Amino acid sequence: MCSPEVAKVVRERAARDGFSRRNFLKFGGMTAAGLAVASALPMRLARAQAMNSVVDLSHVLSPDGPTYLPNEGPIRETVVKVNPDGFYIQRWTIGEHTGTHVDIPAHFVDGAETVDVYDVGLLVSPAVVIDISEKAAAEPNATVEVADIEAWEAANGEIPAGALVFMYSGWDAKWNDVPAFRGDPGDGSLNFPGFGAEASTFLVEQRDIHGIGVDTLSLDPGNSSTFDTHVTICSAGKYGIEGVANLSAIMGKSATVVVGVPRYEAGSGGPARVLALVEG
Repeated sequence: MCSPEVAKVVRERAARDGFSRRNFLKFGGMTAAGLAVASALPMRLARAQAMNSVVDLSHVLSPDGPTYLPNEGPIRETVVKVNPDGFYIQRWTIGEHTGTHVDIPAHFVDGAETVDVYDVGLLVSPAVVIDISEKAAAEPNATVEVADIEAWEAANGEIPAGALVFMYSGWDAKWNDVPAFRGDPGDGSLNFPGFGAEASTFLVEQRDIHGIGVDTLSLDPGNSSTFDTHVTICSAGKYGIEGVANLSAIMGKSATVVVGVPRYEAGSGGPARVLALVEG
């Protein structure tokens, strides 16, 4: 699509006909049936929005965003521009575990499912948000413990089967301050909340969850060197989401989360757009 020859054709067509809506549709070969479908979309979206509000649980992916390892952020370059090329395209060089992203079992388990073959039914789940922000404010490496899960269940009932269980620590507010989000006091160490090993084992063995998610850089706390939660979750065929945003907007509400992750061949995960469909 971004070859010089294609750019040349688009420029010549634009110069000759202009890019009015009518000419653009002719150029794209859109049929009358396609137009009918397109015109119906706003009505369908309006009906959907009347039933649910949609909360974006993803941060904007940017070369300036925080990363687990220093200097591993994505690289962005512009390939062509609308003026003078006729259309706009970027090229990104990016690791699978960048920004708001998903950890698939193969990330920690040799021979486990990769993202291209992972069961998509597991990527649509009821949301549970466990609030440990008070603990996290006092101790950066605070963890979700079994007692936190039990307290949530005492107030809300048992975690439903197929749930996606999120940790809310309030850490997403630090996203635009990279050292603060990494919890780096200046010595290169990482300090941020995560799931404790016993809590992740409890969720896997005692509750039929789909996965877990955190608003920090890792499922494990920043000071972990053994990554017990990653191993537990991935070994059970579950997945994790790291770098989640806006969990406070769905806390205490009934919501279904849809995880959109690219289907990379043999991928260990990938950057994701995570949407919460909130009832009411």
